[in-house]
Order: sequence, then C-alpha cells, then structure tokens
Amino acid sequence: MAAVTAAATRAIVPLRAQAASESRYKLLDVVVFGAFLRVDLSTYPAEVRTLLQQHLERSDRYRPRSRTLNAKQSEMRMVYAARDNYERQLFAVAVTPEADRLAQQYVDELRPCYEWEGFHDCPEREATFAAGYLAKNPGSPFRDFLPLLIAHRWLCAAAGYEIEQKVQDAARARRAAAAPLATALKAQSLLIRTAAQELRDRGRCRGDR
Repeated sequence: MAAVTAAATRAIVPLRAQAASESRYKLLDVVVFGAFLRVDLSTYPAEVRTLLQQHLERSDRYRPRSRTLNAKQSEMRMVYAARDNYERQLFAVAVTPEADRLAQQYVDELRPCYEWEGFHDCPEREATFAAGYLAKNPGSPFRDFLPLLIAHRWLCAAAGYEIEQKVQDAARARRAAAAPLATALKAQSLLIRTAAQELRDRGRCRGDR
C-alpha cells in the first residue's frame, strides 16, 4: 500500500532555483497550470516578482488530502494527482484561512479530467463550471482568479476544436473567452492582471509549442 503525498510536487523546488532563461513558460502558465513549471522571475518588475514568489510559496504550503491506494490503482493515482494540483492552484490564489477547504470543495464538485488529450471537452467543462461557480459565489476568494481561468480554458477548448476541425465551435470558444479576459485584465490582484495581459498577448492556450 502506498500513500499519495505532496512529496513529488515539493521535489520541483530545486528546479525553480535553476537559471530559467531558457524556460518557455510565463507567469500565466504558473498560475493557470501549476507552480511546478519553471519561469524566469528576472523578466518581471520587482513588485510582480514578489507576488509571484509569494504565490509559489503558498503553492508549496498546500498539503493535499492523504489517500491510500494499492498497486493496481495506477489510474486513480493520476486522477488524484490532477485533483491535488488543481486544489493547489486554487489554494495559492486565495489568501484566506479556509482556502484549503474551499479548494477541495471546488475540485470535488468539478471532478476535473486528469488528461485533456488535446480535445475540447475537458477545458470547456472547466470553463463552464468556473463561470457557474462564480455566478453562485461572487464573493469567493477565487473571484479574481476565476475569470482568468475561464478565459484561458475557453482558449484551450478552442485549440481542441481546431484539432477536431470544428471551425465554428473554435470561433465560439474564442468569443466566450473575451468577456472573462476583459474582467481579468481589471482584477484587483496585480498578479492576475499580469497573467491576463500575457494571455491577451499570447491569444492561445499554451506558449510552449
């Protein structure tokens, strides 16, 4: 029997300490995909660097729920690893004593895919869930982050539709990203505004390809 812990995620801390000038990732990727991605902090203004470092530190402080799995449950390990990372992302953007509980509740309700496989359905479901959650919980500690996440996931859905050669659906997904991105660009959090500016300038889901 083996317990799934945060050890694997904590193991990436030395990676972030390396010179990251060759990194293909941006602050945006850290915020919307996870703090395990390497980013060159030196390319940002001092205030943004401080906020990003604090974000990384909050991410490291998150302790996922303990789960015990047997050797035959390899797929469930991937499922739980994806959920733990999603909770960690939410925890990192919510500076509140109940952030861990709220993040876990969010992820339990969402039940995110552990692998998108390049298709539209998983990121689109994340976008629509986040929009519904925000509508029901306008005072949520995730309120600055979710418009950014919604816009990003719609762009990821658009990329999936393009792979599937569904041009009209791809255009619809891109249109759906516009309003939440405009909201994220006016977020109270400088970290979120900076990430939103990068998403606006990039105009697509990923920047590493």
